[in-house]
Amino acid sequence: MSIRRFLLVVCLLVSSAPLRAQSGHWEGVIHAAAMDVAVEVDLARNAKGELAGTFGNPSQHLRGLALADVAVNGAEITFAIKATSGGGVFRGTVSGDAQSMKGVFVTRHEGEEMELPFELARKGEAKFEPAPKSAAIARELEGQWSGTIAADGATREVGLSLSNQPDGTSTGVVISSQGMEIPIASIVQKGTSVTLDVRNIGGSFAGTLNGSALTGTWTQGTFVAPLAFHRAGPIDRWAKAAGGRQKIAGIRAIYREATIELGGYQGTMKVWHTADGKYRKEEQVAAFATVETFDGTSGVVKQGETAPRAMAGGELALARSRAFANANAVFFAFFPERRRGSVAIEPNDTIVMKPEGGVEWRITLDPQTSLPKTMSHQQNDRNVVVTFTSYETVDGITLEKEIHRTMGDKRFDAVIRFTKTVFNPPVDAALFASAAP
Repeated sequence: MSIRRFLLVVCLLVSSAPLRAQSGHWEGVIHAAAMDVAVEVDLARNAKGELAGTFGNPSQHLRGLALADVAVNGAEITFAIKATSGGGVFRGTVSGDAQSMKGVFVTRHEGEEMELPFELARKGEAKFEPAPKSAAIARELEGQWSGTIAADGATREVGLSLSNQPDGTSTGVVISSQGMEIPIASIVQKGTSVTLDVRNIGGSFAGTLNGSALTGTWTQGTFVAPLAFHRAGPIDRWAKAAGGRQKIAGIRAIYREATIELGGYQGTMKVWHTADGKYRKEEQVAAFATVETFDGTSGVVKQGETAPRAMAGGELALARSRAFANANAVFFAFFPERRRGSVAIEPNDTIVMKPEGGVEWRITLDPQTSLPKTMSHQQNDRNVVVTFTSYETVDGITLEKEIHRTMGDKRFDAVIRFTKTVFNPPVDAALFASAAP
């Protein structure tokens, strides 16, 4: 089975997760555009009395993949598949005799919402396999790993998380390029030799641990390919949390709208950013209006009715870095082959970005989410600190919803709340080129 086929099946399986108040083993089909996909779903109450479930596709050797957020309201059933791509919400209805179920899975594809109908029949009692556990592993093997695998002419990201448990066992998951966490049934370590059995998808990995690298081969059915994992540093963790390099690499431009509170006044903001470092910001606070444009090399500022003026000195250096501020930092941090400038990691995992000709941006990540917690830079004699207070996910990309900006003087503190986000909007080059005299 090809990796592309596997990913397609996982996307379709997402729509297959039928749930109901009574436990059972369910079999049926998802009616996708190109084909019907046969699926199996198992539902039962867990030790806490909560309804939990798994889904599978026997023909593709997929089984035991966990459902999330299972909820029942009478005959109505909902649940969510947690994935950065292919995720969504399932909505269904159980028949009066609790022997059949029909509904739709609501997801998004290429920015468009879509509904896939499903129908399932109850075939007996639920079938769950015990949670997989293995013997303890060496400390050097524990932790977060990231790697890439080539399949069907494309390179895909693969994550790996391994940890020892208090009871002397170890557990782990393989993380697909869609963000799906797939339990590892068996972890075997003999010295530097490591073998992982991912039987839920019919896959396995055999490799050798050498310091910060775990190099080996992935096998899944007739598909065999080299796979090298490396210790996931802060940028790797951030990239995964934000939606994955593969998905972010497809973004050419971002348009966002926001409200702003500044010095006791209310206002609005519109910003355009491109992946190659151009931006335009239109800000209106009370009676004060400012427009900044930066074409990647030079910038212009227009305030109110005054004539536009060219940026110079420290202001121009700041613009070169501001092109990669906030969510747009992903364009600079994640793709070293594109960037003009440097990225360094300090011992405390602080990420230091410095675009060529720009100023330093220092980024700290939240240890729980691996998303930016603060971003700071020096502006004249002030240290400007942006704190990311909440996030949202749009089309599989996670970016800030609200930020608080402080400069050490409450008169200039600001709260910015984003209200609209559009990826890859039509962008004319003239948008970034307001000529100054």
